[in-house]
Amino acid sequence: MTTKRKPYVREMAPSWWQKLGFYRFYMLREGTAVPAVWFSIVLIHGIFSLKAGPAGWDSFVSFLQNPLVLLINVIALAAAVLHTKTWFELAPKATIVIVKDEKMGPGPIITTLWVVAIAATVIILAVALL
Repeated sequence: MTTKRKPYVREMAPSWWQKLGFYRFYMLREGTAVPAVWFSIVLIHGIFSLKAGPAGWDSFVSFLQNPLVLLINVIALAAAVLHTKTWFELAPKATIVIVKDEKMGPGPIITTLWVVAIAATVIILAVALL
């Protein structure tokens, strides 16, 4: 049997996400995937350049010294830091830690994640530069 009622179809404007700050920030955070793809491609290019020998590596280093590439890499770094910040703020919501019959607040978990991330970065930089 068919019905004569028309289904309700809510209109969705292309700018739906621009109306609330929460949605704008969500789209910005999701947009951090684009610089992550850039960084992945540059990293893969660097590995293949390293495999090609000294001439390939020198070519890669000169590519990285291009001002446009430096700017894009700074943007990629900022996007990675933003993504890391939001991910670390999400972690306490996904992990419930009980200490002495009480749920631990998000502060210690977020701080621990930042300390581990910074320590790992310092160790990797020390190994790479020394």
